[in-house]
Amino acid sequence: MPESPDPEGLPVLDTAPGHLIRCAQQVHGSLWQQHVPVNLTSVQYGILLVVGQQPGIDQRTVGELMSLDKSTAADVLLRLGRRGLLDRERDVEDGRRKLVRLTEQGRAALLAGAPAVVGIQERLLQPLPFDDGETLLGVLRLVAYRGDPPSPGAATEHNAVVQGWPLRLPAVRLHTAPGHLIRRAQQVHNTLWGERVSSDLTSVQYNVLLVLHHEARIDQRTLGERGSLDKSTGADVIARLETRGLVARIRDSADGRRNLLTLSAEGRDQLLRHAAAVVDVQHELLRPLSSPQRQVFLRLMKQICEPISRPAP
Repeated sequence: MPESPDPEGLPVLDTAPGHLIRCAQQVHGSLWQQHVPVNLTSVQYGILLVVGQQPGIDQRTVGELMSLDKSTAADVLLRLGRRGLLDRERDVEDGRRKLVRLTEQGRAALLAGAPAVVGIQERLLQPLPFDDGETLLGVLRLVAYRGDPPSPGAATEHNAVVQGWPLRLPAVRLHTAPGHLIRRAQQVHNTLWGERVSSDLTSVQYNVLLVLHHEARIDQRTLGERGSLDKSTGADVIARLETRGLVARIRDSADGRRNLLTLSAEGRDQLLRHAAAVVDVQHELLRPLSSPQRQVFLRLMKQICEPISRPAP
């Protein structure tokens, strides 16, 4: 990541890799909601893929392959079990382990969603020429796996076989699926942020403060656009920052019916106090990449995040 040109050492939002990864995740989430016909989140579908790939896999390994912590994996697996998509049973050789298999209904949901899921991975990279798409996957994989991506023999790479039907789908290969890599990279960023910046001020909240630092007195809609926040998320984040006294509302002198948002003195103090750590996290996030690779990563991720029209399947 290039050094910040800001005289106060503040990061530049549109070249911050953490921000770009979050924006790309939003693009993926939007595509998923639009095009996947089965009532499953991307994480739930990924679990079905992993279990379909390795029938009888244990619950802990499912979580590891999906980059989920133990409690999150257990919760998602429980929900899928209650919906009749998975069967869970105790390992007869080790009563502490739970083994997981797809039910008939789970296999049907996996196969029904497969074409749309593969299409989403392709649409996510649609703004890029083919070679650039492959390049982005390579550098994104290094970021997501901290420079140690799965080997060619890893379990995540095998073709899935579901009741004798081979699923030869790009989405099955988790370490080559852009949606999975983006989610994993986002987790890496969140972990680094909690360790090095703050457990009280989230990266999204910091981005709002940064936008208001550069563009004082803007309305909530404009702030959401600048910070890549949807309406409900933006309202929630702003409300929390107001409660903490980091953001204030003032009446628009040109339109008395409208409120504008501005950075408070305490908000500016928080912004500057964490600036060095925030820049450090952005550097650490891209540490697995060489300097040329970092420039490529930022350029291609910005293209992925640009609002474009993607045709329906």
